[in-house]
Amino acid sequence: MRKALMLVAPLAMFALTAPALAGGAECEKAAKNAAYAANHKGCTASKEDCLKHMAEARNNGWLGIEYDSTEDGTSVVKSVVKGSPAEKAGFQAGDVLYAVNGVQMNEGNKDQVKAVWKSLKPGSTVNYTVKRAGSPTDLTATLGKMPDSVYETMVAEHMKEHVAVAAK
Repeated sequence: MRKALMLVAPLAMFALTAPALAGGAECEKAAKNAAYAANHKGCTASKEDCLKHMAEARNNGWLGIEYDSTEDGTSVVKSVVKGSPAEKAGFQAGDVLYAVNGVQMNEGNKDQVKAVWKSLKPGSTVNYTVKRAGSPTDLTATLGKMPDSVYETMVAEHMKEHVAVAAK
């Protein structure tokens, strides 16, 4: 499998960076973000620390989005779980998470954003500002409890990341 990844990686990098060859600031930014995602080394915490963190996260409020982080720290909604609080609030794939409960989501406010997230329990109301097609949109969600199936998938996927990092 590792050999297959080594063969696919150069093709993937070419496909991801090809838009940069077309020129333009947006193309260059997209290429940098793709290269960042491709080179991201994965979680470096111990398995035990990750399992502890995930067990604690299970008790926090659940929104129901999957997002990707870019090199510049921007979080972009990748998908919205069907029937989740996020779907009910109107989140859409492609939304850029801009602020949560009035705290702008950027590297400078990372600790404040974490504090907001940790304070949110199932039943809490949370206000997000997202950028959709470049325009700010306010969304309000009432957080739920993370479904068992989502939690089990999250743990399994994250543990695969640990195996991949260890194999490098």
